[in-house]
Amino acid sequence: MVKLFVGNRSGVLLLLPFFVGVYVLLNVLLGYHSASPVSGFGFYGELFRESSVFSHILAPLFILINAFLLNGIFNRNGFMEKNNYLPGLLYVVGKSYFHSFYFFNGFGLAETFLILTFFQVFKLDQNSDGRKAVFNAAFFAGLAASFYPVLLLFVPFLFLIVWILRPFILRESALLVVGFIIPLVYAGCYSTIFGVPIQGDSFTGFPAEWKFPDLYVISGGLFLISIAALSPLSQKLGKSSIRLKKLFRVVVWMILFFVLLSGLEFLVLRKLDSTSFIVGWLTFFLTYAFGTKQVRQFPAFIFYLLLIFSVSKFFIPFEF
Repeated sequence: MVKLFVGNRSGVLLLLPFFVGVYVLLNVLLGYHSASPVSGFGFYGELFRESSVFSHILAPLFILINAFLLNGIFNRNGFMEKNNYLPGLLYVVGKSYFHSFYFFNGFGLAETFLILTFFQVFKLDQNSDGRKAVFNAAFFAGLAASFYPVLLLFVPFLFLIVWILRPFILRESALLVVGFIIPLVYAGCYSTIFGVPIQGDSFTGFPAEWKFPDLYVISGGLFLISIAALSPLSQKLGKSSIRLKKLFRVVVWMILFFVLLSGLEFLVLRKLDSTSFIVGWLTFFLTYAFGTKQVRQFPAFIFYLLLIFSVSKFFIPFEF
């Protein structure tokens, strides 16, 4: 299976809806992950409950959108010499361990808008006018924060990421601030008019669902694949362009931000699902572990273990 996605055949992406559908169907039938009584959409309050039919339809739909977008960013920006469709598969399997895969709330919307943010950020380069891309990126980031308000902490990182790819230009920095604020102004007006309280679950948009066996397995598996990726990634960086090295720096800063955010939310709110943010951006590194022409056995073995556990958890109550 891994070999299919490593090859330059875009048709394999049609298998992703099958994977997502199986996970969702298993959860509907067996109820491993439970809907929260509160479904926060940030400044917009509770638009609908997680147990509603809208939640069950939109959650897998946005997972697929995210997988396609991440894979598009990976291939469009030349992270590998040839197109590779493994990032989408890694994202779907990795996200299947988390609550947000099965139920839709502000968290799911925010992740999509963040990916769209970097779809715009990665258009930036040293030589062309970056005003449009900077404004669009900031606007999407502001939308993400309006649905998941803790992402207001992301603003300094957004400035840093833009400055990695572009020199400091006052006009572009001003556009970044304006673009980020506009969605928040509209969201603030909405919450004021309709009396939406911004507190507790409104900030996070997902419940404190404790699935420690899942967290141990996915963390351990991704760590082992990351170790396997170090050597081929080092070789890639040694001969890559200056722009690609900058893009890798951007991804590293994104992962660092989400690690810090996950730690903060765990300490303050005792919630863990924000760690799933990390999965999507790790795929940019993990893909190198599997090789290109010949699939490497060790990372493929770890991936298959993660895939088996992600399905078997619905049938066997792992507790340790």
